[in-house]
Amino acid sequence: MLRVLIAFASSEGQTEAVAHRLAGRLEAVGCVVRLRELGSERSETATEAWDAAILAGSIHVGQYQPALERFIAAHAEQLRCLPTAFVSVSLSAASRDPAEQAAIRSIAAKLFEKTGWQPDRTAHVAGAVHDNRLGWLKRLVLHAILRTKGVKPDPSGHTVLTDWQAVDAFARDFRARLGPSAS
Repeated sequence: MLRVLIAFASSEGQTEAVAHRLAGRLEAVGCVVRLRELGSERSETATEAWDAAILAGSIHVGQYQPALERFIAAHAEQLRCLPTAFVSVSLSAASRDPAEQAAIRSIAAKLFEKTGWQPDRTAHVAGAVHDNRLGWLKRLVLHAILRTKGVKPDPSGHTVLTDWQAVDAFARDFRARLGPSAS
């Protein structure tokens, strides 16, 4: 069985939800998956025991979480020896504006350059706004950002822009690229 590490950093929970979705899809096709939330005391997982790795983080104010950056930098050498993917979660990933798409690609490229790691594949996944996880000022700002993108905040307080079918397709493609599993 293929062993896959999914290491993620999540600020408001949507990257964690994406990581869990990826884990579920990979487990459904026979992979052994270990989820690691970066920044937790158990996050310094060595990558040698894994056959592949997916790293995930979210963009906030033009950068990823410091815990994600530290993990990648600390394990870049091992990551370069594995099939890897990077999942970048942001509200801008939902935009059709070429400038916004270029901006999120540039933020990811800066992370890769700074850490010395280049994943085999990168996916930009639209995030979400969960009002109950935000202070009033951040909620106000994020709702304004949503409106500039033509998105009306959901009255439930959970505005999810994530395309779950695209996340599922990413998991299928990642697994397919790993080839047959070693038993």
